[in-house]
Amino acid sequence: MAAALRFPSFALRRPLRALASRLILVALVLGVSGPALAASEPVPTPPVATTPTPAAPPTGESPAPAGPISVKTGLFLTQLYDFDMAKRSFTATFWAWFLHNDDKYNPAQTVEITNAKASQGKFASLDSSKGVNWQQVKYNATIQEAWNITHFPFDRQELAIVLEDAQSDASAVKLVADSANSRIDSSVEVPGWTIEGLTVRDVDVVYNTSYGDPTLQGTSAYSRVVATITMKRHGLRLLFSTFIGFAVAFLLAMLTFPLSFESMGGSRIGLCAAAVFAAIGNKYVVDNMLPPASSFTLADGIQATSFASIFLAAFTVVAMQGLHKSSPRLSRLFNAVMGIGTMVAYLAVNGWLILQAAAS
Repeated sequence: MAAALRFPSFALRRPLRALASRLILVALVLGVSGPALAASEPVPTPPVATTPTPAAPPTGESPAPAGPISVKTGLFLTQLYDFDMAKRSFTATFWAWFLHNDDKYNPAQTVEITNAKASQGKFASLDSSKGVNWQQVKYNATIQEAWNITHFPFDRQELAIVLEDAQSDASAVKLVADSANSRIDSSVEVPGWTIEGLTVRDVDVVYNTSYGDPTLQGTSAYSRVVATITMKRHGLRLLFSTFIGFAVAFLLAMLTFPLSFESMGGSRIGLCAAAVFAAIGNKYVVDNMLPPASSFTLADGIQATSFASIFLAAFTVVAMQGLHKSSPRLSRLFNAVMGIGTMVAYLAVNGWLILQAAAS
């Protein structure tokens, strides 16, 4: 019975061994192929943070400048005429040029002559073939001028032409003077004047308004280029032609002194009246020629001394009426002293004023 029981046990042992062998073989196969399959699968890579690259500007456009646009500005004066001191103006024709590197900036449209009564620009051109934007404009302008008549007709004038960008302030556009190339045409001549020179400078002018700009507080600054033309007048001929009436008035006043009071008293009064008319007529001529002045001028000195000499001549006639009756000799002495004193004072004062003006 015991043997019968062991047989089934032996009979089952062989299939179990075969099954175990197959399981071991399968395990070996899976152990070898498993790592290979794992190695063949892609390994996920953690994401890497990257900085976005700014987009390049479109073709043909340059990035905006960091500071104000620098514009080299100069001029060439070709004509200078129509000097009108009474209307405070003169007329000039000149070429202006602008050198800059901003393709969007057009000074031909934004730069103005700020002290012009009327101006016109023509023949505007642009040349970019030389590595820089080179723009030119030909201007003709009637320019307002505050004439300095202190030493007229021996005056020296500084005529200003002011160029300024009217659209952009100094933080956006900076005009730089091209003093090396700015000139006056050698053919320019002004009768009665000597042109002494031309200077060009750049300056920022501050206006006491922001023009409504919400980013500014009360004031605003604009860049400008100022061209100054220095001229000296030839005054000797103009002195005689302009003030001839006052000279005649003085001579008429002086003619009253040698006349006898006894026989020609009425003639002396008549000469004084004629002197007054001559002086007043000349004063109207000078006033129409010159603008009003706030300071004492050479013209004021000549006018004042002329009227003073006429007054002294008339005063002498009046004073002699009383002196002649009481003391004829004293009246003649008084007449001589007044005549000589008036002549010396007139010539001395006007001579000094004229020399001072001519030396200025």
